[in-house]
Amino acid sequence: MPHNELINAQMLENILDNGSLTPLFQPIVSLKENKIYGYEALIRGPSDSPLHSPINLFDAASRNGRLAELDLLCREIAITKFGQLKLDEKLFINTIPEVLLQQDYQHGLTLDFIKKVGLSAKQVVIELTEQYPINDYKLMRDATDHYREMGFSIAIDDLGAGYSGLRTWSEIQPDFVKLDRHFIQDIHLDKNKRQFVQSMIDIAKGVNCQVIGEGIEVREEYLTSNAINIDFAQGYYFGRPAAEVKRHIETELFAKRKPPTNLNTYYPRENTLVRSLLINIPPLASTDSVNHAGERFQKSPELSGLPILKTDGTVAGMIWRNEFMTLFASRYGRELHGRKPVSLFIGTEPTITDIDFPLKELSKKITSQDSSIQYGLFVITENGKYRGLGSLMDLLKQITNMQITTARHANPLTGLPGNVPISEHTTIVIDEARDTVMCYFDLDNFKPYNDIYGYGKGDQVIRKTASLLMEYTDSELDFVGHVGGDDFVILFESENWQQRCSEILSAFTALLSELYKPEHIDEQGMMAQDRQGNNVFYPLLSLSIGAVSVLDFPTITTEADLSEYATKAKSMAKKSTGNSLYQLKYSDMEQPLNLLQADIRIVNY
Repeated sequence: MPHNELINAQMLENILDNGSLTPLFQPIVSLKENKIYGYEALIRGPSDSPLHSPINLFDAASRNGRLAELDLLCREIAITKFGQLKLDEKLFINTIPEVLLQQDYQHGLTLDFIKKVGLSAKQVVIELTEQYPINDYKLMRDATDHYREMGFSIAIDDLGAGYSGLRTWSEIQPDFVKLDRHFIQDIHLDKNKRQFVQSMIDIAKGVNCQVIGEGIEVREEYLTSNAINIDFAQGYYFGRPAAEVKRHIETELFAKRKPPTNLNTYYPRENTLVRSLLINIPPLASTDSVNHAGERFQKSPELSGLPILKTDGTVAGMIWRNEFMTLFASRYGRELHGRKPVSLFIGTEPTITDIDFPLKELSKKITSQDSSIQYGLFVITENGKYRGLGSLMDLLKQITNMQITTARHANPLTGLPGNVPISEHTTIVIDEARDTVMCYFDLDNFKPYNDIYGYGKGDQVIRKTASLLMEYTDSELDFVGHVGGDDFVILFESENWQQRCSEILSAFTALLSELYKPEHIDEQGMMAQDRQGNNVFYPLLSLSIGAVSVLDFPTITTEADLSEYATKAKSMAKKSTGNSLYQLKYSDMEQPLNLLQADIRIVNY
């Protein structure tokens, strides 16, 4: 044995004999409840030893055939310390699947450890760390099932970094899955990572599993993780591993999670409706014979059902392949029933939906307790007349894609659609020549507010502004987007858009008392340094709105044109003190922009 390995083996022996290990605890935070949900126990060897690092420590144990001993010692020390801390949160303890599979491994000792310190098995999560490949999944399932029977929960660590990843997830069916830090690092900058993580979240929801994002180190990573609805977060942003347990997370580190149902999607309208799922299947007439229906099924083995229409084109019902062919292919089925009208053999009543019904509403209808769908098909009608069929599988794919795309392009702070969806929706509005008004919202005096009150309060202003915009718009007609920073846009199709803007400005004024200290409210502003370092008095926050009606400007042919005019309108609104709304008119463009102030149409609030 090489000299350094011999030294490490002796050090390992001393550690195992003396229990000279130190447990550290890192908080795992619930992003839904904004509080600590549990702690992961992490082990360090003696500080003056080459085995201080857990990597070196477990490598030495593996080389010397003492992994099981080390695993149990780590577990005992972590549980004992956690019990002494009198914490009510969950305790996540790591274990290596390889040691669980050893025949002489003493599984019952963990229960003994927790009983000694007064913990409940329901409080402990066994976290499987894949440092080595799993070769016997059946044995692994048996081992984890044994822990579940005792009341423990199961987690898989570092999904995406281990040997088998999704296979382990599928086989073990854990209660928690922890995404490897690779997928969280710079997630706010990498759309591929966001899409991957969103896919994992969607899978987890389908199998009743909760997702923990590891390695969240900066605020932008947290905001993006929060926006795409990761359940739990762990990383330096919230707290480092420490012997002194962090019992509370600073409130300013959190951002309010916006319910995903409030998000506007930017899909073209037809892609959010049932018409996007239309499958053109020629129907049967009520008078068609059973023989004719049988021939249709035999020629098209992929068909699981055929619609039957009345003479007026409305749907009489469906015949389903399984039920129909059982009758038709029976010994005397064709001879007895072949010439009879197919309407006599209508099966279970199908789900029927209109072609312009929203996909999200159809999904709710189908998945509700009072609704069922036969053989994965539903009937699509238009004005009560048959148009075609739709597939449940296509519906689920479309809904999933909508959710992934919406989350991928959402602003991480507010959850509102960002620049990509804004651009796409604006292009649709222009191409379809809709009667739409674009309103560009900008917060005045936001930078000095942010400088004095801090980014936590600044984020609060942004979120509250976003909430106001959503509250005073019609979610069925209007599109709300977050350009970035303190800039927002609304594409109004509501006829009373001016009244809605007025209500937004009034509500924003009422909000100021929640955002400022009393002395700043009394003084109607505050002193702050400008970009040159000079002390300047800044008034209270206000909202400037620049409005442009698309149909007022025949020169608007692209998204860039509309954005340019909206920016000009916003610039004019900002020339007025306090809350203001300025609507740009086509006649304004006949004179230089710097002369427009003489004919400015500003409404102050």
